[in-house]
Amino acid sequence: MNTQPAELPCETSLYVYAIIPTPPGTDTATGITPAPNGLRAVAAGPFAAVVGDGPNFQDQVHSREELVLQLAAHQKAIEHIMRTAPVLPVKFGTFLPNAMSIRAILERGAPAFQAAFDRLADCVQVEILIKWDVETIFAEIAKEDAITDLKKKWTLHTGAPDDDIRAAIGRQVKQSLDHRRAVLAASLSEALRAVAVDAITDPAAADQVVLHLVLLMKADAMAALDHCLETLDAAYAGQLTCRVVGPLAPYSFATVEIEIIEAVALAKAMRLLGVGAESNAAQVRLAYRRAAKSVHPDAVGAGGNASMRALTEACRILMLNAETCVRPCGTDEAPSATDLSLVGRSVLVSIRRQEDALDVAA
Repeated sequence: MNTQPAELPCETSLYVYAIIPTPPGTDTATGITPAPNGLRAVAAGPFAAVVGDGPNFQDQVHSREELVLQLAAHQKAIEHIMRTAPVLPVKFGTFLPNAMSIRAILERGAPAFQAAFDRLADCVQVEILIKWDVETIFAEIAKEDAITDLKKKWTLHTGAPDDDIRAAIGRQVKQSLDHRRAVLAASLSEALRAVAVDAITDPAAADQVVLHLVLLMKADAMAALDHCLETLDAAYAGQLTCRVVGPLAPYSFATVEIEIIEAVALAKAMRLLGVGAESNAAQVRLAYRRAAKSVHPDAVGAGGNASMRALTEACRILMLNAETCVRPCGTDEAPSATDLSLVGRSVLVSIRRQEDALDVAA
């Protein structure tokens, strides 16, 4: 993909796929040669945003199936980009008002983008999903002493089965299954993490899954990963099946989130929690917990739900504001010529790990 900066109409709303380093030779805005999927770049300083014709769901409600297809298209576009440049993927569904607003974000967010690229240099994401034969595992669990003892008690009963014993068997089976999975997953994870730069463990989504591990790998360490998987397969005599997805962009370790907040909404959030614009994350959390005690439904009844939702949203906004690399555009700072579309708004930019993005109010 040619990544020279494109002069795009200021009134055009743009779908943003990724942030990339601006390649050499982009001093002049000579336009770009669009890729087959219509990708083009908006550059400012050391970084560029790759934009294109994204999913058209801003004013529509789509089914889950349609969103899955759109997400797949989003990821395919990022895979196309990463063939020629390092990428920081941008959160699925991110639109910005125009090219000027993108340039403002690139200029003022440059330190955070640089830090992320430094940390992720030459790295890719690989997902590992390891499964076992759950029927075989259940058969083994059925022979455990604790289970056979409970079954003997059950057979001694006449008439209808004893619900308490049946429930106890179910609990014992689950406990044994969870224990076996935890022990095996810990061993597998330790071996795989040894060849990775970083790792995130996702919860097992089904009984068949032993381990769902997301690895951050140096691109030149893929052979070491293959060798590790072959060693594990031999050690467990082929009793495990492994699915490897990647290399991918580092979605789970560094996804760029960009949100434009109206100044009125930011001011309201500060009033609700009683904090200032310069409050750090710890101060925001403390203020949220203090305010939540007075409006939690357990304390004030069901009528407190609306207030709790407002406080949680205020906390989310202020946590982003505390972490953002982009200062608010307010009356205390005149906007530059490139960010007139952001006057009276705050641009909240964060680069998140998957775990951090789950609940900013936690």
